[in-house]
Amino acid sequence: MFALPWLLMAAPGCDGGERKSIAEQIGPESKKVSEIKQESKVSEEELARRRKEAGFKTKAEVDAELAAENAKEMEKVEREWIKTRIKEYKTLDADTAKFIDDLEKEAGKWAAAKDPQKAADKGIKPLQDRFKALIKQIDKLSERSTKGGNTQASYNKLFRPLEEVVNNLGPAIASEAAFTDALKNARTELEGINKALDEIEKDETLTTNKFKEGEGEGEGEEKDAKKKK
Repeated sequence: MFALPWLLMAAPGCDGGERKSIAEQIGPESKKVSEIKQESKVSEEELARRRKEAGFKTKAEVDAELAAENAKEMEKVEREWIKTRIKEYKTLDADTAKFIDDLEKEAGKWAAAKDPQKAADKGIKPLQDRFKALIKQIDKLSERSTKGGNTQASYNKLFRPLEEVVNNLGPAIASEAAFTDALKNARTELEGINKALDEIEKDETLTTNKFKEGEGEGEGEEKDAKKKK
């Protein structure tokens, strides 16, 4: 009975310190919604990084992939165009290689002739006529450079510099460095085209159209009938 007041007096000190105020017991003021949103905001760079790691693609990346796929499919169609006419293309390449060799030889003969100008006057026109025939061949095969894709682009790089040479032939052209370089580059370009044709010919994923150049089934049968007659 007499110990009770003493115990009541000692009770406030049982927690080992002074009693905390109500504000201290409640804790700091809660953050506002706007402050929480601001802290959770992620930079555009970080967001892009996270999306990329998660496998998401940007619109630009998707568009680029679609464009690449379309270009690949279009090039396949152009390669099939060439494969359908592979014999004609190889004939063109053989004719072009011989033309380059003959052009080099003829230019050398003009320079060594007793009358270089007379020799050149005699030899220039036949060479120009042969070159025109080559251009006619490639225009027919490529439908005036609208068919053939990347391979046709290589033909353009082959024939355009050659055309400039053929249009400027003269008795002393064999001694000009530009003439020598042009023939060297033409042979290199032609070698690359030959390799491309070989790859196209061996590519089993490419299909050929037996009714090339707009020939329909009836036209083909009509030609066969004429041959039998």
